[in-house]
Amino acid sequence: MSRRTSVLLVASWLAVPGLALAEEELTPEKLAAIRRDEKAAQARVDSAYGNRKSSEMSNEERQQSTREQQAAGLGVMEKHGVSDKEYSRRMARLTPEEREAVDQAEKKLEAEEKAKRVAEQKKRQGEDAEAVAADDIPIQMGISDENPVELEAAEGAGNVVEQGLPPGEQGTDEMPANESFEAATEAPAAPAPKAGGRRK
Repeated sequence: MSRRTSVLLVASWLAVPGLALAEEELTPEKLAAIRRDEKAAQARVDSAYGNRKSSEMSNEERQQSTREQQAAGLGVMEKHGVSDKEYSRRMARLTPEEREAVDQAEKKLEAEEKAKRVAEQKKRQGEDAEAVAADDIPIQMGISDENPVELEAAEGAGNVVEQGLPPGEQGTDEMPANESFEAATEAPAAPAPKAGGRRK
C-alpha cells in the first residue's frame, strides 16, 4: 500500500464520521430553529433599511444591505454551530416527509414563542393592575340602607343615615300638609276657546 493511499484512507475515515455527525445534528427541529432565526435576522436588516425593495434603493444602499444580510445569515449559522454549506446541502436534500417535519417543527416553535409572549404580557398586565389597584379609589354604585355612603367616617363609628334634606334648607318636607296640597292643585287655568271658530 502506497503512502498516498494510506493518507487518503485515513482522511476518509476522519471525514466520513464528521459528515455523518453533521447530518445527525441537523434534525428537523434544529433546521426549523435555524430557518426561524435566519428569517428574523433578515427581517431586522430589512427594517433597518425601511423595508424597501432593492429597486427603491441606491446602488450603495443595495450593496450594503446585501452585505448585512449575508453577515446576519452567517451569524445565525455560527450561533447554531452549522456551516452555511452544510445547512444549504441538507435543506436541498430534504425529502417531502422531512420538509413536512421541518414545517411542523417551525409551527411548534412559533406557537411556543407566541405562548411565551402572551404569558409575559399577562404578567405585565397583572403587575400594572396591582399598581393601579393600590392607588385605586373604591367606587360604589347606588345607595341603599344596606350600603350607605360614608364621608369622612371615623373607625368604629356607627353608620348614620340621614333622611330628607339637610337642616336649614326648605323643601316640601317642612310644609304643612294642606299647603303642599294647595300648591299641587293650583294649576293655571286653560284659555277659553275663541268665538266664531271656523266657518263651513
